[in-house]
Amino acid sequence: MSQVRGFLLLGALTTLIDYALYALLILWDVDYVAAVVLGYSAGLWANYALGRRYVFRAGSKLESSRKEFVAVAVIAVGGVLINILAVKLLSHDLFTFDPLFSRIIGIGAGFVWNYGMRKRYVYH
Repeated sequence: MSQVRGFLLLGALTTLIDYALYALLILWDVDYVAAVVLGYSAGLWANYALGRRYVFRAGSKLESSRKEFVAVAVIAVGGVLINILAVKLLSHDLFTFDPLFSRIIGIGAGFVWNYGMRKRYVYH
């Protein structure tokens, strides 16, 4: 299985975790920034653990698993900011889209960011 396809399948699974938690929190009237961060964090943990084992099997470019995790976490900060920005712009500032829809746009943009950055800086 190609790496991109594996990352896409893994992303679909972990996005379900992320989005389900996000949607639940939005329905409970939790602030969208907190909902994005909590949902994204839950998905990130699953994505990191499974991605390291099943997608990026060639290993890390970094010399320790601690440095690898820190690099993935730093990249994830960019991904969560992309998601927050998408919801903010599409649901609060520029348009009045449903925040559940806006988050789907953010997830797509975040996928491109995360794969590209991990492939370039973290994994072979």
